[in-house]
Amino acid sequence: MAGKVKWVTDIEKSVLINNFEKRGWVQVTESEDWNFYWMSVQTIRNVFSVETGYRLSDDQIVNHFPNHYELTRKDLMVKNIKRYRKELEKEGSPLAEKDESGKYLYLDFVPVTYMLPADYNLFVEEFRKSPSSTWIMKPCGRAQGKGIFLINKLSQIKKWSRDSKTSSFVSQSPKEAYVISLYISNPLLIGGRKFDLRLYVLVSTYRPLRCYMYKLGFCRFCTVKYTPSTSELDNMFVHLTNVAIQKHGEDYNHIHGGKWTVSNLRLYLESTRGKEVTSKLFDEIHWIIVQSLKAVAVNASPSLTSSTANDRILKYNLINDTLNIAVPNGEVPDCKWNKSPPKEVLGNYEILYDEELAQGDGADRELRSRPGPSLGPRGGRSRDSGRATLTTWK
Repeated sequence: MAGKVKWVTDIEKSVLINNFEKRGWVQVTESEDWNFYWMSVQTIRNVFSVETGYRLSDDQIVNHFPNHYELTRKDLMVKNIKRYRKELEKEGSPLAEKDESGKYLYLDFVPVTYMLPADYNLFVEEFRKSPSSTWIMKPCGRAQGKGIFLINKLSQIKKWSRDSKTSSFVSQSPKEAYVISLYISNPLLIGGRKFDLRLYVLVSTYRPLRCYMYKLGFCRFCTVKYTPSTSELDNMFVHLTNVAIQKHGEDYNHIHGGKWTVSNLRLYLESTRGKEVTSKLFDEIHWIIVQSLKAVAVNASPSLTSSTANDRILKYNLINDTLNIAVPNGEVPDCKWNKSPPKEVLGNYEILYDEELAQGDGADRELRSRPGPSLGPRGGRSRDSGRATLTTWK
């Protein structure tokens, strides 16, 4: 069978193509005879819409779950997590336990958030409880820091609703949906600067849920030191870590891109906060990831563009390790194959959560954890027929 791979995406081509070619996969463009399709977010939405009714065959896989936007869209993410918490409450799950003030003990990882314009009256009611608080507004369907701005007065919301062109950071469409969240005014700072984490999680299956954490994540820093001063609310170099914004700052470093590896971050935190506190922090981060995945049935959409040489190396290895898990031996995909790959082929991934292992008894866990055959870099043999085949990508 002729092997073909298809793709429609705007990420840096070398990161993907080098990984495909080293496996001996063949590229196609127009043909529907493909095994692996690397799609853009918009293509996923179009191909797997209700109108098309399109379904994958048993030997085809794609890089996103079709409804990934349930997690990646800010409004849908909040909606799904709120729904998930309510469902756990109805089930009487201890995960949904609350304290005396009604605050979740284990699932309180989303700041107070409302949808605008739909929840405007609810937001006003909450705002008036703490009129000195700061809130951050984000357009639901945009990325890279576009359209984000901060407010600390109701009049600013009213002005935004009347005239959407008052600021370069405000949406050009007054009808665009926004989320507004209580701003974290006392963030963890390093060198006086805000930072965020870019972590890569591979979800290979949702039934059962099985996900892997990539060890080589990184954190992104602002170029300007943080201040809660209201005079700096409009300074996005202070508040947003997005490279698309920070790269225009005077102090942006184009060599390292204002980034640290997660391992360096961990070393810093261990030296300043202690190992016990640091381990607890990362355990809680992993907890949030798993609970967020459980709240939806989706994948995320990380950027794979590279702003530095280290970025390119990281993302090449990320794709390589991802393909080793998603397409074992580089052979033709088989949706019926639902085993956990052996530890030695995970590369820089480590198992984050395996629902089967969590629910199975000791004997079953031991059986499933036994190492299997190693995964080679090129197309191998079909699991069913034993004959050599070429994997195709698009």
